[in-house]
Formats: sequence, C-alpha cells, structure tokens
Amino acid sequence: MNIFSICVLAVVTVIIILTLRSRNSEIALMLGISCSIIILLSMLSQVSLIISTLNSIVAASNININYIVILLKVIGICLITEFAVNTCKDAGSQSLAGNVSLAGKIMVTITALPLYSDILNTVLSLMSQ
Repeated sequence: MNIFSICVLAVVTVIIILTLRSRNSEIALMLGISCSIIILLSMLSQVSLIISTLNSIVAASNININYIVILLKVIGICLITEFAVNTCKDAGSQSLAGNVSLAGKIMVTITALPLYSDILNTVLSLMSQ
C-alpha cells in the first residue's frame, strides 16, 4: 500500500467516523482502530526492506549488532506507544494516553541503557589516555 492509498483510506475513515460518532460512538471508535490496524499491517511488509538495509549497513561498517538490536527495539517501542496513545486519545482518555506515553519513554530509556554505558566507558577510556 502506498502513501496515497493510506491517506485516502484515513481521510475516508475519518469522514465516516465523524458521521457515525453522534449516532454510535462505539462503532466509530472500532472503525478508527480497525483502520489503524489495517494501515499498520500494510506497513509490516516494509519491515523486510528495513532489516535487509540495516544488515547491509552493519556488514559494511562493522557496527556491533547489539546496537542495531537496541535501535530496532527502541523504534518498536515508539511505534507501539504512538499507536496506543492515539487510540486512547480517540477514545477520549487523555490521562491514559499520557500514562502510556510516559511508560513508552521510560521503556525507551531502559532499553537504551547499554548504549549509555558504552558511551560513558568510551569517554572514560579516552580521558584516561
């Protein structure tokens, strides 16, 4: 699915949601979530392209594979968190959306801790020379 198709699907879905919201808000919410899932699943086909590109970058640059794993985990956390936050906002729960966003930020920080440690060790080793 290309970006034009995604945008058309999203705009048509929003128009239908706005029409349904006054009559049946539950169906409007489910329609929004369904459209989001369809878009998300259509983008999963692009993951193989991302992984093959990252593999070629790792092979060419001799980067530690653990850094790429951390990067992919952080990207995954961000994408899942954004999806959940937007769903909570659509459902009208701003406080829950804020809590999910905070949880995502904490998880990103925890996931990236090994990078911080490696950077600090590199800086310390450079300073001791």
